Amino acid sequence: MNGVELNARPAGGLLVATTDFGWGSVGKLRLILDELDGVDLVVDDASDTARLAAQVIGGRHRFVHGAGGASPGAALVVNDPASADRIARSGTPVVYVDSLPYLWTVDAEVPVAATVYCAQRSLARELPPTSPLRGRADVRWVEPIVPPPRRRTGGAGAVINVGGLHSHLVGGASDAYLRAVVVPLVGALRRGGRRIAAVCGNLPPWVRTELAAVLPRGVHVGPLRAYEFEAALLRADALFTSPGSTTILQAASLGLPTVLLPPQNLSQILNAEIFGAPGRGVIPWPESVIDRDLVDALRPEGEDAVLGYVYRRIGERCGDPAVRALLVERFRALVELPTAAVPDGLSPRLRELGHGGARQVARIIRRTLRSCAARGRRG
Repeated sequence: MNGVELNARPAGGLLVATTDFGWGSVGKLRLILDELDGVDLVVDDASDTARLAAQVIGGRHRFVHGAGGASPGAALVVNDPASADRIARSGTPVVYVDSLPYLWTVDAEVPVAATVYCAQRSLARELPPTSPLRGRADVRWVEPIVPPPRRRTGGAGAVINVGGLHSHLVGGASDAYLRAVVVPLVGALRRGGRRIAAVCGNLPPWVRTELAAVLPRGVHVGPLRAYEFEAALLRADALFTSPGSTTILQAASLGLPTVLLPPQNLSQILNAEIFGAPGRGVIPWPESVIDRDLVDALRPEGEDAVLGYVYRRIGERCGDPAVRALLVERFRALVELPTAAVPDGLSPRLRELGHGGARQVARIIRRTLRSCAARGRRG
């Protein structure tokens, strides 16, 4: 990994840690690091970061070899409460980044303490009644952490993006989702004469083979690195995506017409409701698949309780011919319109949130590092 020594602990540098919590964790880590030129960085090898770092490190970030055992000046932890608490117990100040503060309902889902808790703003009206963030003094609300606004060129066709396929509880639901949603969507776009630029995500071999057989040569099928995905969105005419918050916010910052596909987990259910424009480009599940009232009833038990229910229902119901037929009809209604336009399923209010979160977090990190260095000199 670019010669990075994962066990190094450079004095005064920044320890970085994240978890395999979908595209949002890796994407936000990358965007914050892009704002930290000149800061010595080291990967936390006790978290998922070392395995995920290949998606982040592209020769643009300065990782260093430090004296073994030396303490970092501070840590940046993204969506990984266990790593944040472990690092904080070592005495290292932690700047924590939370993509989805409106998701959490039990104490175990957030770190016990952080020097600064950076919670990303959203359109959610309030935190859940049992949110462990209510009343915390260390919470600092930041704007969405997305790439800096750039001019979108378009012209390449539609990008299909599928996230959330590899949760620890997903089981066979990921294959069921791909067969009921992604494969039929590709077919509907093709029949509607829509050009497809890419089908992105951690897709299993069987679906990559199946889609490659029906798509024109040269269409990318499979995962993209962070910078590659950003470039794909800049060239896209439309986006059909699982409702992950990072992708939604990124598309909104580009003014990219976006269709939100049926959600696969709790965060995506909430994202579609919080960020979506119902009745336009938002495709919900048939009521026979997900009972929304039951989701709310399970939330006080924590995210895993909801995930167990949602994945079970997707796995059970997506094989039903009636469910598949209804989804195909919804896809057809979107892509076989009289004009070439794709209805934008994103709330126009998303632009009110801003787009400077990466820079705001970077400023907090630099202040934390300077404060720690000053205390070290006085000591």
